[in-house]
Amino acid sequence: MKYDNNQYNSYGNDSYGNDSYGNDSYGNTDPQSARGLKDYFRWFLRRFWIFLITLFGGFFLGLFIYSNSPETYQSYATIEIKRAKGSDAEVSEDEVIRMTGVGEILSASEKLKMPAIYVSIAESHLFANRGGVIRKSFKFPWEKDIGEIDSSTLSPANLGAMMREWVAVRWREDTTLMDIICTHSDPEVARDILIGVLQEYERSAEDSVVDNSEDALEYILESSNQIKEKLLALEKTKELYNRCMELSQQIRTTERGISEMEKRYLPKWPPLAEAKELDRILKQQFSNELQQVFRLSGDEKKFWDSNIENLENPESGDRINGEIQLVSTRASVLAREIDAEQRIFDNLTTKLKEGNFSKGFATKQFEILQPPNLPGMPIGPNQVKLLVQFTAGGAVLGVCVILLLGFLDPTIRTVSDLELLTNVPVVGAIPTGTFKGRGDSLALVNDANGPATEAVRSLRAGLTFLGDTRERCTFLITSALPGEGKSWVASNLALSFAKQGDRTLLIDADLRRPVHHETFGYSDKSEGLADHLSLGKSLKEVIQRSGLSDNLFLMAAGSRSANPAELLAGKQLPGLLEKLSEYFDRIIIDSAPMIPVSDSIPLVGLAQSVVLVCRIGKTPGAGVKRAVRMIHDNGTDPVGVVANGLPRTKTKRGYGYYYGYMGGGNYSYYNETGDPDEEATLTTVPSRSERKSPESEDDGSAVELK
Repeated sequence: MKYDNNQYNSYGNDSYGNDSYGNDSYGNTDPQSARGLKDYFRWFLRRFWIFLITLFGGFFLGLFIYSNSPETYQSYATIEIKRAKGSDAEVSEDEVIRMTGVGEILSASEKLKMPAIYVSIAESHLFANRGGVIRKSFKFPWEKDIGEIDSSTLSPANLGAMMREWVAVRWREDTTLMDIICTHSDPEVARDILIGVLQEYERSAEDSVVDNSEDALEYILESSNQIKEKLLALEKTKELYNRCMELSQQIRTTERGISEMEKRYLPKWPPLAEAKELDRILKQQFSNELQQVFRLSGDEKKFWDSNIENLENPESGDRINGEIQLVSTRASVLAREIDAEQRIFDNLTTKLKEGNFSKGFATKQFEILQPPNLPGMPIGPNQVKLLVQFTAGGAVLGVCVILLLGFLDPTIRTVSDLELLTNVPVVGAIPTGTFKGRGDSLALVNDANGPATEAVRSLRAGLTFLGDTRERCTFLITSALPGEGKSWVASNLALSFAKQGDRTLLIDADLRRPVHHETFGYSDKSEGLADHLSLGKSLKEVIQRSGLSDNLFLMAAGSRSANPAELLAGKQLPGLLEKLSEYFDRIIIDSAPMIPVSDSIPLVGLAQSVVLVCRIGKTPGAGVKRAVRMIHDNGTDPVGVVANGLPRTKTKRGYGYYYGYMGGGNYSYYNETGDPDEEATLTTVPSRSERKSPESEDDGSAVELK
């Protein structure tokens, strides 16, 4: 078996958050680009407690606001706008020129909101020294009650500004109706404000038309000219229709004569033939006169075009009868229209002669259809509406917070994310569990049929399929950061290989923070790897047999070294692994994390298979990418990734695993005491006092290398 002692660089102090490994050359993909609805749903399920907190928080907040909000009342009034401009004068007492322009309606609504109106209301007798004019609003229980404020303590400008905010003007679209609404905590105040608004608006409307004789004269003259021109056009059209009417009467007389003669004489009788020829000539003249009507007025042309379909059988002689009927009808309509325009013209002429130009201009520009009412029932606060709004708002806030935390979370959350990020297959999925202590981490001993044990066996099977014992003898188990469970995976994997019948050696190569002496119960002072590399201790002195399996052997970390990285980078390590491969089927090396220190860099180039352990919900994606990049830069690639800490879910047939979410925090790798900070166990195992200690064993307990 050949090992390459590759040249390596120390990454112990490098940051794993830089761009050097963001989109690397071997095809890693950002997992966020592959997120779908299932991932968002898992975020929601994982942090469902946030949704519940915001949901119930919104409900109770709405209940709190409802209980501390005063009752409010609304007074309504409805008016109908008749005229918005003084120039649109009434021409008679019976006729009202109603406004139809949207812009003029909106102009009238803005006039109802003029500040001067509300200042006048504040100065009126309705609010002279009146108490309780300030509208009550929501207040917190700890706020001091200032009591009722008298109107005399406020200036008319301030009180008017507040009243203006309490009043709303709404136009009913496509009508001339306008609703004026005042909202206040006192129903009588709301009603009196509307009464004042209508009084002041009416007064301002009357003032705007006083001394407006010049405008009235201009309007009367302009209207008179327009009506005179219209009368002339109508009279001319009426004359043409009268000519058509005369021809239609002659046609009727001729047709009656023809009908009488056809009963007595033959068709070729001379007087009958003459009568028919006269009827044809009269109808031709009728059609010519009708065409002159079309040419004279475009309105008449439109009228006839719209009624041409009512004429039956255009090809037959019945068409002329239909035209005669329409002529009669249209002539009657024109006669009535001429009479109406003549009356208007006579009225304007009378006003012009009398010189009373402003008559009719000082009438009301609006009519009150619904006087301001005294509210009997409060309109708010609406308990149901408040609770629905705040509860829905809390639910939306909870969903937004969950999504935000999901997008901001840098850790890997799913197995699919892990595979996309590393471009390396996941060869093992270890479920999370309840850890009892650092010395109780052997799942194969504690629960032989448990989920963690099955996961380890699946991992062993996946690694076994990579090749035979000669091709895949040495496995390096490492991680990007501390606290990801690499030591747990290494110890259980080694025991699993041993129980399978493979002669297995577990090497604790984490010289800075070894933990396997607690797992297997040997002394932390035992000689091991560091003693062999630095002091030349023999393999018989540094290798000991495990009491859990005859096929499992252990090599402790050994004495503490001041420079672990330099020690592992020495020339002795390649020869050691070469020699150990002659005596063991499987060699499991538990090394230090990749990013904090560079101790594992030499081992990457020597091991036949590198397995990277990642803690789901704890390891940042950038850290995993950095570790994979470091392994790649040292001449190899990981054979697989182990997803550790997957949540368990209850199924009908027992417990299964889903690639879901789990939170977790980073641990500090080194401290003054040097306490290890690796994962603990799923269940308990026999205590160290119940096992054989290395000191109590005879020489026969040492491993036989041959």
